[in-house]
This record gives sequence, C-alpha cells and structure tokens, in this order.
Amino acid sequence: MKRSVKSINILSACQLRAAVALAGAALVSLGLSAARAADLPVWDDQTYEGQSAVIEQLNKEFEAAHPGVTIKRTARTFDDMKLTLKLAVSAGDGPVVTKVNQGAGDMGAMVKEGLLLPVDDYIKKYSWDKRQSDSVLARDRWDGPKFGVGKTYGISGLAEIVGLYYNKKILDDAGIALPQTFEELLAALDKLKEKGVAPFMMGSAKQHLALHMIGAIDQAHIDASNRAELDDLIYGKGGSWNTKGNIESAKLVQKWAQGGYFYPGFEGISGDDAVQLFISGQGAFLISGTWYFGDMQHNQDIGFMAIPAPKGISKPLSVGGVDLAWAITSLAKEKATQDLAGEYIDYMVSEKAAETWANAGYLPATSLAADAKPKLTPLLTSGIEMWKALNANDALGHYPDWSSPTMLKTIDDNTPLLLSGKITPEAFVDAMDKDYQAYLKGQK
Repeated sequence: MKRSVKSINILSACQLRAAVALAGAALVSLGLSAARAADLPVWDDQTYEGQSAVIEQLNKEFEAAHPGVTIKRTARTFDDMKLTLKLAVSAGDGPVVTKVNQGAGDMGAMVKEGLLLPVDDYIKKYSWDKRQSDSVLARDRWDGPKFGVGKTYGISGLAEIVGLYYNKKILDDAGIALPQTFEELLAALDKLKEKGVAPFMMGSAKQHLALHMIGAIDQAHIDASNRAELDDLIYGKGGSWNTKGNIESAKLVQKWAQGGYFYPGFEGISGDDAVQLFISGQGAFLISGTWYFGDMQHNQDIGFMAIPAPKGISKPLSVGGVDLAWAITSLAKEKATQDLAGEYIDYMVSEKAAETWANAGYLPATSLAADAKPKLTPLLTSGIEMWKALNANDALGHYPDWSSPTMLKTIDDNTPLLLSGKITPEAFVDAMDKDYQAYLKGQK
C-alpha cells in the first residue's frame, strides 16, 4: 500500500505563546519535539518476530516521548527493501526514515540520485561518533562514487557478525570436540558425515546462506594485518576478486554441496527455513549471522563462535559489521521534518535502545551504558565478546555484495550453478570479477 508523506504542522507563534503561557517553563523544557504534530513514515527490515517486537516497543516509547507524533511503520524483508525502496522514494510515496543496505547497489545508488540526506549534523548534535567507532560509521560514507569517505548517510542499530553456529549436543553425541582451527573443523565435518549426521545445515532456495558461507570461509583465511586488498575491493578502489583464496573457498563449498556435507534437499529450502530446521536439532553446524540470535536462543544446545582460522592466522577477519543503516530520505523536505527524523534515529541508536535489543537477545552496535544490566543470553555474551575482539583487532570484514551495485544479483545468479556443479569455482569467481571490473570502468 502506498503511503504519502503528510506535512508537519508546526504551531503558529501565537499558539506557541499561548501554550507556553498555559504550561509554563515545563513545556519549554521539552523543546521543539513537544510542539510537533506529525506522521513519520518509517520503513524497516525487522520482519522476524523477535526483531519486530523490539521495533514496535521502541516506536511506542518514541511516540510517548513525542506527543502528536505517529510512526507509520512499514516492515519489509531485505530482498523486498532492495526492490522497492529506491523506486518508492523516487516516486515521492516512500518513507521519510528508512533502513537501507550499505554498499554501491543501494545506499551508493540512492546517494548518487540525491535520494538520501547526509546525517553528519546529527552525528555532531547527538555525539553518535562517541557511541560507535569511526570505522563502523565509515561504512555509511559516500563522496560521489567513492565508498567509505565523504559525508555520512546513515547509522545502524545492530552489530552483525557472520560466524559458526554449532549444536553442542550433536557434537558431543558424535564424540567431537569444538574445533579450534580450520583444520579441526574440516576433520569434524568428515567425522560427522561418516556417522550419517548432516555436517552443515544449508538452504539455498532463498536468502543468502551460501553467500555468507563462501565469504566467511574466505575471510577467515585473511589476517587483519593483510586486509588492505579486501578493503580496496569493497570501497571501490580497485583490485580483483580473482584470487586464490576466493577460488579455494568456492571449491570447498562446491565440494561440500556435491559431497553430501549439506542437509539433504538444501536446494529447495530457504535460508530462514534452514535456520528453523537447525533450531529443531537438524545439522551440526550453520554459518550465518548474529541477526538470528533471537531465534537461536530457543535451543539451549546452540552456541556461536568465529569461523576457526587456519594455522598461521592470528587475527582472522569475520564477515560482518552492522545491519542496514537508519537513513533520512529526500522526502524530508522541511527542516522540522529532518530534525524529527534525526531525533527518531537518535533514539533507535541510543543506549536505551541498545539495552532493549540486548534484553531481546540481539547484538547492539551501540555500546551498552555502564550501569545497564541487560539479561544476557549465552549466545549474546559470546557475540559481545566477539564484537569487542573484532573491533580491537580491526578484524571486522565485509559483505562481498557491497562492492558493486549488481554484485548481489551476480552472486545470487551464479551460486546455484556453483552448488550444483554446473559451473567451476573459477567461473564463479570470474563472474564476480567481471561484474566488479565493469563497475570500476563505469566510475572512470
């Protein structure tokens, strides 16, 4: 359903004087937000039940603190957001505040077309740079076609790490210790297969489990001290995807798909359904992100860890960073609308919101307040420790699809062919590199 942006009615000077006279100094202390009457159209991608409940709670709290403001929420899946957001904003009937995927295909394209507004003034006003590191905020910066520099166009509420989920009961029953190195992980997979246990849960019909697996395996083989080549690729500075590491990762995942290491029938299972099967006790391992923490906590046998690094890699990269960024669209025409949108985003990345997310079992990007006492699940405790270590080691990796506007489609189109053996690992990586080189050429 199309939603139009309604104008914000600001009290006239006469009305404001009357209101102040009636309410006294207490009303003045509430600031501009108390004098607003507005609908604020907001799009987010928090469609999972646990995530949606948090967003609904935060929206109600924001409305309670801003009398007269009504959040008009639309929840869209990640894929639906990619398909519809830019078109809706261009047509003038999209959101004022939205989540938007970082990278050239979404945020970069919308910045290029003038569909997003910089948020640097709000970073300064609300000290967002004190809540999140500069390297994290850099993932929302664009200067023309240059990614990672320039003005900032968003900020995220959740941290994301792609790692290794494991079912401790299944491993214990198979007599397998938790692998500490990549070599031990490979040996564990072989032993599970020999015992007739599906080593990996996988679903490749929808969502992006296979993409995250390939990227995570590759980046676990990169030490943080050698990350410059990957950074250059993602930020559009040049280079090639056609590397030995990428080819070897694609080879390994193809071997697993062809050799019975994935849950039977994975080709017809969506990523979300694969997660539910894993939660029900099917499969020993699953490679995916912390955004599933809320669901995973329902099985106490499930744990989470970084992809074990091979010998010789002391600070391996982990795919991840932050979830889709909160951003202000060009439909915020008036300064009052922009400021209201800035206030909303500020609340969504506040310490209070971070504690609410933590209480629901999710990993916030904003650090928790010193006096916060969230009810941490074992999964979330693991996630927080990993997040701190990755930031300290400068070991937060990247999503490969951020590197060009069409890279996600290129990967999605070719992943089924790779898993089914219809193309070679070399051809898979070559398709990625051809996409990237065409993008670079178009920027010159």
